[in-house]
Amino acid sequence: MSDPDTTRPDGGMLTDDSEGGEGDNQEFSIDVELPDESFFTLEEYLEMYETAASQPAFDILTALGEERRLSASELEMMLDREGNDLHYHLRKLKRSALIKNRRDPNTGTKETYSYYELTDLAHIILTEGLATGVQKLAAEEATLSEKYGE
Repeated sequence: MSDPDTTRPDGGMLTDDSEGGEGDNQEFSIDVELPDESFFTLEEYLEMYETAASQPAFDILTALGEERRLSASELEMMLDREGNDLHYHLRKLKRSALIKNRRDPNTGTKETYSYYELTDLAHIILTEGLATGVQKLAAEEATLSEKYGE
């Protein structure tokens, strides 16, 4: 079992890069070995987590996880957000490879139905990273509060 003092909630290991041990200038890095044929760099993976961790993006990912696919207008109504603000976060999520935009021409109307879906990466980050990490932190909140003070 991993040492809880050095394990991140999402499974990444924290390592102390400072020479002196205790002190204000401690720096931590994530000890992750990516496969040689990895599609993304560590920085790109970290950007995915950073993007997914913002509240608006997390709300979008959660809504898409529940409904499977939603149009921008459906997301606007569901999340009670304005179009411009929503589209900013949708673009960030697309650039981070967390959602994909598809068009369905078989709607029975003149207009094509454009919708968003989670990518496989987003499913993993949402279920194995962010959600599980937050749940673990909440469950250990009393222990952390005792250890680090209030």
